[in-house]
Amino acid sequence: MIFNLQNENEADEFKNKSAFYLKNGHTVDLTKKKVTITSKQNSALHLLYSIIYNKLNDVGMDFKYFGLKGQVICTRHNQMTVKYQIWHPIMKALFDLDSTTQMNGKQINEIVDVLANYFGEKGIVIEFPSKDQLKRLLE
Repeated sequence: MIFNLQNENEADEFKNKSAFYLKNGHTVDLTKKKVTITSKQNSALHLLYSIIYNKLNDVGMDFKYFGLKGQVICTRHNQMTVKYQIWHPIMKALFDLDSTTQMNGKQINEIVDVLANYFGEKGIVIEFPSKDQLKRLLE
């Protein structure tokens, strides 16, 4: 279990769990984790995936799956196609990372710039979600 000790609630939960383990003589493995992406950034990232797939679907850009005995299957984009077929390959190519949880804000911005440029050339405007959009999502 990972606890962000800068978050007061999580710090309290960590203290309670630690006290329980100490009191009951448990063996624990305590590992410091480097926080690279915040929960708000992660939420914004997933909102961005939704924005992208909606725009791609609106302009009729289908997702093409090449599989099933060489047959091409066309379908609408969704959050997973954007995340795993668009975002992840760029993230891997630019930063050799396998998970968005390993990213930092600067790297996210670089990928957003790549996508904005690519889709902009096709007349599709992609912008990172605003604080207001994110606030509405989290409410």
